Amino acid sequence: MNRRDDWRPGLPLRLLGARLRRGGVNVLDGIDLTFEPARSYVILGASGAGKSSLLRLLNRLDDPTEGSVFLGDDSLTDRPARTLRRKIGMVFQAPRGLPGSVAENLLYPFEIHGLTRPPDVVLSDLLAEVGLDRSWLDRDVSALSGGERQRLALATALAADPEILCLDEPTSALDPAATRVVVELLANRATKNGLRTIVVTHQREHAARFGAIAVVLEKGRVVDLGPTSEVLARTAPAAWDPTEPAERSDGS
Repeated sequence: MNRRDDWRPGLPLRLLGARLRRGGVNVLDGIDLTFEPARSYVILGASGAGKSSLLRLLNRLDDPTEGSVFLGDDSLTDRPARTLRRKIGMVFQAPRGLPGSVAENLLYPFEIHGLTRPPDVVLSDLLAEVGLDRSWLDRDVSALSGGERQRLALATALAADPEILCLDEPTSALDPAATRVVVELLANRATKNGLRTIVVTHQREHAARFGAIAVVLEKGRVVDLGPTSEVLARTAPAAWDPTEPAERSDGS
């Protein structure tokens, strides 16, 4: 198969009839959805609605059981996964980080994509951008708190300069001050670099800050889509998971 290794920015990312089946159950059940360029999106829904599973289709961590995912007019399966994952980044909910130092984690995208190693000042700038201490390059990742690892994972994803960034509960381990840093960072990147963000969150109070467009999932299907303020106004409290852990207050 001829796989395209080029990348043209500004293309819509589309799911057409996407189904994902696990254990005989449709985790995603016929998703038709388009993520347009220069937009920010938030994906809402109760636990088990399919939010994280949807994110995993967007950079081929999983492929749909049925249906397709397209970038522009090309199926994602026509593109090498490595190229795709450089330009469509992913930040997981509870990242552990790679064994070793903070700097080694930040350099990982450069190593796997064959990019020139940046100077330490660039790595320090990435730390500062996510609200971590610039001097932490030599710190062992095992010494970081959950919230610090979450922010390091965000810095590592941004190191590859993605055009699209998928984030699964990116502030679940952060206190309000650290959450504001992340929200402002994503907004600044969108303004300066055209970063397109797709954020999963259980936290209703953060939804409007993370995405201008909201998608509500229920049992693997899209049940609402539109401007976030309007979607929130008509989304019942039952669509939110009351068991989701509260924000931490330890500053991490």
